[in-house]
Amino acid sequence: MKESDIRVLFVLPIVGHPLYSKRITMLQEVGFSVEAVAFERNHPEGRLPDCPVVRLGKLADGQYLRRILKLLAALPACRRAIRRSTVVFASGSDMAMFAVIAALGTGRPVIVEVADIQRIQVANGMKGWLVRLIEGCAVSRCRLMLVTAPGFVERYYRGWLHINTPTMVLENKLEASTARFDTYEIPPSLKGTPLLDRPLRIGYFGVLRCDWSWRVLEALASSRPEELEVVVAGYATNPKDLPERAARLANVEFRGAYASPGDLPKLYGDVDLVWACYPSPEVCDPKWRWAQAVCRSNRFYESCFFKKPILTMANSGDSFDVERYGIGIVIHNPEVQGIWTSLSNITLHDWTQLKANLSRLPRSVYTYTTEAEELAAVIRRMAADRMACD
Repeated sequence: MKESDIRVLFVLPIVGHPLYSKRITMLQEVGFSVEAVAFERNHPEGRLPDCPVVRLGKLADGQYLRRILKLLAALPACRRAIRRSTVVFASGSDMAMFAVIAALGTGRPVIVEVADIQRIQVANGMKGWLVRLIEGCAVSRCRLMLVTAPGFVERYYRGWLHINTPTMVLENKLEASTARFDTYEIPPSLKGTPLLDRPLRIGYFGVLRCDWSWRVLEALASSRPEELEVVVAGYATNPKDLPERAARLANVEFRGAYASPGDLPKLYGDVDLVWACYPSPEVCDPKWRWAQAVCRSNRFYESCFFKKPILTMANSGDSFDVERYGIGIVIHNPEVQGIWTSLSNITLHDWTQLKANLSRLPRSVYTYTTEAEELAAVIRRMAADRMACD
């Protein structure tokens, strides 16, 4: 069977999420035909998938009863798309359950990708128990589970849910095709040395949903107007009034939503240091904090690619490799003054060393190498098995 004869259907909880669009591109680049069915949400459609998309209606955040009714109403359309496919790729465990039900009796294998563990998945009480029960039923019926961090499998899916679905780790690295950035006009490094002859410029990019991160940056910017500048870009969800608060500070620039990957060179070219402090110290529930601490942030991979040092929290998913490779600053004291002390103590020699370490970093740390072909090989075997059964 030729790659183009293998049709992969993506079942997506939202249109335009960069990770989901990245997976679609990955499988298209190895030759598969790709289609998607997707729900809409009240979020910006950042990176639209480059494939045919059947929209299944809008899902509201948090309204679980209405969401179930919407899912049930969308089953026929999803089932029709599944019948046109060879393999089904569900993004998230909720979409996995939806896809497994829609695929009943069709013989199509389902792959599920888990990019994160949400608080409700490890919650106490009936709600948490019910979510884990449903998730266990869904994931156990999938042929393959992709995870962005191995800790998700070891501690949660094997340890808590006792699920033995075959797994593959597929980190959220940059696509190999981002090598095209090498030919972009990437802004040169900022002139001068931060904190010596000009202000330090910190970049905070992505989905802006960490209230603690913003409060720290806001406090630093307001207390150090001559020494610090902050560039913020992305979709602000917490706090929602972040754009208005940023506008009150002359040394903070809020650029709003941006397109990934096209806008990344300009963003990263305009800063000295990238804020990647996650999870915040306020995430204190140990049952959930471990899940937030085992995976790397998107900012880690992007910072490595654009050779920008990273500011991260101790004992986070980023901190271990930041320390191992010497490519950033690890914060041990989460108080505002403690963070500023760590920043202000950086010498010219330190900046030079961080840049040198970033330039020597193996490309495989932050961009895909053989991952696409490894996933494609598994999908080919699934397709061959299904053809043998027909």
